[in-house]
Amino acid sequence: MCFLQSINAQNQKLTNLENEPTQYYKNNTISVDILSSIGYQYWVQGNYKEALRYLLISKKKHKKNNNYKGVASTTLHVGLIYADLKEYNEALREYNKAIHLFTDLKLTNDVATTFTKIATILIEQNKHIEALEYLNNALEIHTKSNFTYGIAEIHNRLTLLHLNKNNLDKASYHIHESIRLSKEIGDTYGLTSSMILLGKTLRLKGNLKEAEHNLKMGLQSSKENNLKKQELASYQELKKLKTIMNQPEQALLFYNNYVKLKDTLFNYKKSKEIAFLEFKNKLEQTNTKISILEQEHGKKKIINYTLFTSILLISISAYIILSVYRKRSEKEIEFAIKEQDILKSQNSLAQKFIQNEKLKQKELEEQLEFKNKQLTSYTFNFQQKNEIINKIQNIVKHLDQVSSLEEKKLIQELKKLAEENLSIDKNWENFRNYFEETKIGFHAKLKLKHENLKANDLKICSLIRLNLNIKETASILGISPGSLKTARYRLRKKLELNPKQEIIDYLISLEKEMIPDDKLYK
Repeated sequence: MCFLQSINAQNQKLTNLENEPTQYYKNNTISVDILSSIGYQYWVQGNYKEALRYLLISKKKHKKNNNYKGVASTTLHVGLIYADLKEYNEALREYNKAIHLFTDLKLTNDVATTFTKIATILIEQNKHIEALEYLNNALEIHTKSNFTYGIAEIHNRLTLLHLNKNNLDKASYHIHESIRLSKEIGDTYGLTSSMILLGKTLRLKGNLKEAEHNLKMGLQSSKENNLKKQELASYQELKKLKTIMNQPEQALLFYNNYVKLKDTLFNYKKSKEIAFLEFKNKLEQTNTKISILEQEHGKKKIINYTLFTSILLISISAYIILSVYRKRSEKEIEFAIKEQDILKSQNSLAQKFIQNEKLKQKELEEQLEFKNKQLTSYTFNFQQKNEIINKIQNIVKHLDQVSSLEEKKLIQELKKLAEENLSIDKNWENFRNYFEETKIGFHAKLKLKHENLKANDLKICSLIRLNLNIKETASILGISPGSLKTARYRLRKKLELNPKQEIIDYLISLEKEMIPDDKLYK
């Protein structure tokens, strides 16, 4: 809380930065370390524009003071901002600059920390072998110096790597190590991140209650410590968990919270605001150049007046020289103004591009939300089928016990129920289409690996993937729970599962497999 108060106190001194950059740099009353700390804190909170602004100011001051360690640290933090915005090429460029500076300064732990940041990007790009090499090198360096913070962070990244490779046992080991070390050193940021990652690991292992407990603890810690990125990850994981637990209303609530927070953090607009800030810096440089040229132009008038009162020959020579120099200065000013106009035009184009991307993103999110709602609706509608069939059976039983007049009424009622039942059966095709749009390639992967699967087997797999229990699935298919158990037993044989392997775990792992389109849809 004291640190946030420090941010507010220092922020007042920087309110005129955008309009008066030169005046600001002459002000030495603000500590460079405070500027760096404010920039880091804004990064933790997910406010990337302000984070980058403070870090760039801090970096300039460090360069001016020949503080190369400060330059290296701010360079690393600028890389973290680009990495969070998915601008990986820019992030790697900053990380490599930081590594060269840290190496020259012989700061091995900082080099290892930068290795860990590079590995994080490689994991996101599914370059697991390269990522593992960076993490092993970083772990060796941190272990020699007994740098617990760095070791805990490496275990956290190793968890991500093994989750991507679906190696849940190794992921579980590394995340518990990360949590243990974070508690040992009191690292709230690392501990919160690891709690959320533990929740994800438990969800993938099928321990849903434990997963929910850890995710809610991570969410609470994120809110208490204003860790927006971790809060966003918590909402995303809780939405997935509630979907698997067949709690669509709670899943939708967490999804809405996720979308609202994402709009303030990780949308495409934030990425392009960085470009705007860079444009602004170029504009400031251009304005400064124009100001200097104008000052020089004023000085020349004074020199011209002084020389004019001197000897005629010297005055004429000086006037000619100054006239030529003035024309050149005017051209430079004109060129600088044109450059400023070009930058403003680029700024305007970037803003329009951002607006279009935001509309596209919103449209995609609305389509996905609509499809998820339709899929849930079809699932619940199928449960009506068994009720209709039961009504038909009861009517048929009483046909022999009624008069011919009543028999006609019952037959009409049977026709009506049959038509309703036919409508529900037609919904299977719509259900399959919505299912494929939300679980892309699910049925194709099943058919590719198990060619002997029938249409009814694919229906059962779809309902199992939606985490419906035996009673709900049997009701939708219009069969008894006993018949469904028999069908599931036969399905296990067709899927070639071992006795301890759950069908839903197998389907989730199959869904994550990367299969080329030419093989998947041949």
